[in-house]
Amino acid sequence: MKIAVIGSTSATGLHLVAKGVRRGHEITAFSRRPQKLAGIQGLANVVAGNGLDASDVSKAIAGQDAVIAIVGSNPKSRTKEATEVIRNVISEMRTEDVRRLLFVSSYLLEATRPRIMMPVIRWWLRDSLEDLKSAEELITTSQMKWTVIRPTELNDKPETNKVRLERNSHFSSGPYEISRRDLANVILDELEQEKYIGTRVMVSWS
Repeated sequence: MKIAVIGSTSATGLHLVAKGVRRGHEITAFSRRPQKLAGIQGLANVVAGNGLDASDVSKAIAGQDAVIAIVGSNPKSRTKEATEVIRNVISEMRTEDVRRLLFVSSYLLEATRPRIMMPVIRWWLRDSLEDLKSAEELITTSQMKWTVIRPTELNDKPETNKVRLERNSHFSSGPYEISRRDLANVILDELEQEKYIGTRVMVSWS
C-alpha cells in the first residue's frame, strides 16, 4: 500500500514509518525536519515541507492509497495548527482522489479517568485539545474513509502487543498509557484491516 505519513518525524511517526517499511508498504514521509529520517532505510519518498502550505502537502499526497496524519499544536500556543494542516490534507486528498485517512488525536478530549488528575490536565492542555477537536470535526464531516485514533498517555517503553481498543467509548479502568511502538502497530493494523472506518477508537495498554 502507498501511504503518506504527515508528521513522520514526530516521536510516534518515526516508529510508524519504520514499521510500515518493514511490513512492505511504500511509505512517503512528509516532514519539516526530513534530516531526522536519515536512519530509516527503505522509504519510498521523503517530502520536505510544511503542512500549513497546501502545495507542500499536495506533493506528499499525490499517488497515495492512504494518508496517516500525526499532527498537533504547541500547548503553549493558541494557534490551531492541527486544524489548518488537516484542512489542507483533506483538500489535497479530494484533489488527488485519495479517500483513506487515519488521524491520531488524543484520549484526553473526552476522558474522565483518572478522576483526580483529569480536570487539571484537560485545563492545562485546553487550547491544544480544542485544536484537535476542531481537526476531528473536519475529518468526520469530510466524507472520507476516516478513522480517528485516540491513544491514552504515550511513552517510549518497548512494545508489548497487548492493547485495548474501545469504539466511541471510554476505559473504565487503567492502565491509561501505551507505548508509541504499540500505537504504531495499532495504526498500521487498522490501515490494513479496516475494522474501524467512520469510528473514533480509544487505544490503551491492556
